[in-house]
Amino acid sequence: MRIKSSVCVFVTLFFLFGQICGFGASSTNNFSFHGAGVIIDLTFPEEAHPTESITHNLTITAKTSLTLENFTIIIKVLVNSSWQQVYKEQVLFRDMLQNENLTSHPRFTLPQNAHGKLHCFIYVLTDKTSDPLSYTFYTTHVRTLTYDELLIEYNELLTNYSDRLTEYETLLESYYELTATYGTLNSTYNSLLNEYNALQSNYNSLNSSYHSLQATYNSLLSSYYSLEANFNILNQTCTTLENEINNLRQKTDASKIEIINTRNLSYLFVGTTIALIVLIIYIKKKKPEPYVVIRKETVAVKPTENS
Repeated sequence: MRIKSSVCVFVTLFFLFGQICGFGASSTNNFSFHGAGVIIDLTFPEEAHPTESITHNLTITAKTSLTLENFTIIIKVLVNSSWQQVYKEQVLFRDMLQNENLTSHPRFTLPQNAHGKLHCFIYVLTDKTSDPLSYTFYTTHVRTLTYDELLIEYNELLTNYSDRLTEYETLLESYYELTATYGTLNSTYNSLLNEYNALQSNYNSLNSSYHSLQATYNSLLSSYYSLEANFNILNQTCTTLENEINNLRQKTDASKIEIINTRNLSYLFVGTTIALIVLIIYIKKKKPEPYVVIRKETVAVKPTENS
């Protein structure tokens, strides 16, 4: 396994060297867009490290006189597993003459755990078009090690290749020893495989029993649901009958109260009638009492001369 790992390392290094020499990545790169009456040029560094401050150079050129109603640029970077915005600029309602240039130099610092390529989004709306234009692309590649740094490390590894070759011979001897150990382990593996087959047979038997019990369970569950539905119907009927009984009880109580009130009124009426009869009899039997009429007269006295 160690020999395979060493071989993979050397193959990877040669592949990276070929990639570096083949592509020859430049230090800067650029994008250019035409539309809505403007030309947008954006230049940016090809590579950068986390925590490094980098600059994007933006130029907007008007092909004719126009009004730049909305220009927005948003740059995001992948930090761990989520995108984080590192720069945003917006220009609203800017009048531009033909061939006029509007330049900007966005500068920002990359986060600690940034990696991958920067995601750039550009939104453009002018009075020369009714539909806004949008562009999405990638700019600077954020790497812990750039291509140049990898090339330096490759040269160092190539210098130490002879030492690695000696180590390779030592690893080859270890490989033969491991091959012998592998034969022993393979014998043990076959023994364990037989045990595994026996356990698999037991598992299949238990699995068959499980399916049978599962079928029985499903049947019982279906019966349970049926009984539960019947119970709900009977419970609803019982509730309905209880409500009817309560209504009848209320009507009966109301009737009893009405009868009691009627009886009390009858008693009152009879008592009042008897009292009137007794009063009438008493009045008829009572003799008139003698009475004296006193008449009051006023006497006028004629005054005398002496008076």
